[in-house]
Amino acid sequence: MKRQMNGTQSRWLKIMAQLVTASAAICFFSYVTADPDLWGHIKFGEDIWKAKSLIRVDPYSFTAHGQPWVNHEWLAELIFYFTYLHLGDTGLLFGKLVIGLVIAGLLYRLCDLGKNDAIVYTFIIVLAIVVISPGFMVRPQLFSFLFFTLYLGIFHLYFFKKKNLLFLLPCIMVFWVNCHGGFLMGWMFFSIVVVWKTISHFLFGEKDEPVGVIWFWFLVTSFSTLMNPYGYKLIVFLYKTLSTPRQISEWNPIPLIHMSHLHLKAMALLFFVVLFKRLKYGIGWEGAAIAMTLVASFSHQRHTPFFGIIITPYLAGGLSTLKSDIKSRMPRLTLSKISQNTLVVFLLLLVIYQAFYGISKYVLANGRIIVDAQIYPESAVKFLKQNSVNGNLLLPMEWGEYAIWKLYPDCKVSIDGRFRTVYPESVIKDHFVSALDSERWTALIEKYPADILLARQNSFFQELAKHSNQWLYVYSDYTAILFLKNNKRNQSFLQRFQTGQFIRPGPPSIYFP
Repeated sequence: MKRQMNGTQSRWLKIMAQLVTASAAICFFSYVTADPDLWGHIKFGEDIWKAKSLIRVDPYSFTAHGQPWVNHEWLAELIFYFTYLHLGDTGLLFGKLVIGLVIAGLLYRLCDLGKNDAIVYTFIIVLAIVVISPGFMVRPQLFSFLFFTLYLGIFHLYFFKKKNLLFLLPCIMVFWVNCHGGFLMGWMFFSIVVVWKTISHFLFGEKDEPVGVIWFWFLVTSFSTLMNPYGYKLIVFLYKTLSTPRQISEWNPIPLIHMSHLHLKAMALLFFVVLFKRLKYGIGWEGAAIAMTLVASFSHQRHTPFFGIIITPYLAGGLSTLKSDIKSRMPRLTLSKISQNTLVVFLLLLVIYQAFYGISKYVLANGRIIVDAQIYPESAVKFLKQNSVNGNLLLPMEWGEYAIWKLYPDCKVSIDGRFRTVYPESVIKDHFVSALDSERWTALIEKYPADILLARQNSFFQELAKHSNQWLYVYSDYTAILFLKNNKRNQSFLQRFQTGQFIRPGPPSIYFP
């Protein structure tokens, strides 16, 4: 009877582990706000579909017009476009959630494959989901997170369950290389596995798996990275751009001695604890690959989701073993029936809380993507659109693809989130220097042939509105301020503005687009 009761409680713990995993994904992947590049991704996908071919030179800007454009996200943009076309922004939002639930489900399955402790891996999966969540906007990176998880699962099945699905790796890579540049993380992952297994085979006599099989599929997978519209030039381009520093927050390093990214640092600390316990058995391909993603994460915040994914089954196994060792040495630490029941109730309450928190965000947003008028210049852009103002538009990078969606082809932008895939380094540097030092806006304005200036509100532009004869103030709100250059192109509108013959924008909408 006691054994039956323990079995029942164990099943309840497994059920709770599944529910906690699903509710954690709903809770922490429930970002309902628009990413700055979402407008561009859908627009570029639409234009690719209409042209029935890739757009290889830039048509959207005036600072890089006609420059080669290496669009390594074209397939993801087509997917976003068709999703938006048929299901609207609700489809995009819930498509993102589905990807998150699939990733969480795969991580749960990998943890459960090793017959690990349900309480331990539930805690680890939730921690991992928190680490992954900052990158979980509607962006092409979603496909990198999904495909990376699939790679991890295929390696686990092959090495730990002797189930050979390696043939899927090059198939996945063909999609990955055309969806997002994060395919390099998958290739690096495979490279480390191959090198580690080769060293183990020849130097340490490890004969568990035939090295030739792994090498064969590695070479096929490497060849499949060339199956993109740019061939080997895409890899060369990504190598050059990734080796160049970026003044973007998600590409900044993670400070080691700081209170930020505590969940990531907690997982890193647990990694070293488990690694120390397993050193007598060797580091293994898994430990080496985790070390690679850990270095990448601390070098660039953008890579932290990969670390959260790859370390989850490793910690689940290592900490379950550690718990078992402690339990065998201290049998009195075993949970009583009352404690187990209490734990089940606690997990149930956690499921309810996480599910309620996540679902409530979708309900409050009416299942739509929210556009914050305090972040995006919705009213200012609407002012330009309604009054038929056109020309070259100088603006901050974060607003570039929003403006492309709203104003192209009447306006061409000075910069947008495509960054080094199209813009020369000089254009990028000029815009970032100006963003950091408002006084340098003057040099930026004089350098590029802009007709319209759209900027964030600050004291510099208030002074420009008062004292400049070259740039005439026409509109402002709490987010943005608009100037038109006092040139021949803008004379007709400036005359209408001076006589009050212009349309004022209505209240901004909170919903995408």
